[in-house]
Amino acid sequence: MKHTKSSLFVTLFACMGNGKAHYTKASIDTIRGKLELFHEIVVGRRWTFQSLADIESEGYIRRKARYYRKSDGTFVQMSSMITFTLAGIKYLVQKRVSGALKLLKQMTKWLTGGDHRWPQEENVTPQWTPEDVAANKTRFTKLLAALG
Repeated sequence: MKHTKSSLFVTLFACMGNGKAHYTKASIDTIRGKLELFHEIVVGRRWTFQSLADIESEGYIRRKARYYRKSDGTFVQMSSMITFTLAGIKYLVQKRVSGALKLLKQMTKWLTGGDHRWPQEENVTPQWTPEDVAANKTRFTKLLAALG
């Protein structure tokens, strides 16, 4: 990855609050301003969008377009929500970016189910007794018989 894209990667991570949030909603102008301020890299909007597209095509980030509807019914595009993938966080860890290892540990903990802030299966799936299961099977077979 070239110097500009690597700097863009670090800037995106910094816009996330160095891993305190799992996404950023920074606008392209904000990202360009931070690239110029902290990395002394001046790039145009078009090149910034192209660099983001390249990083996304490599599977390091994901972007989600956001819109809102005005009172007259028209839509206005807002800045995209950008999140890092697991591969993107690993790339930042390899580059020794401060805070990336902490975010990687948080992400793997969530993926392996060790993070209990997220809904677990027992909270989402209904708890049925065997009698409830039998009653539902009977109702379902009667419904199928009525249809056929």
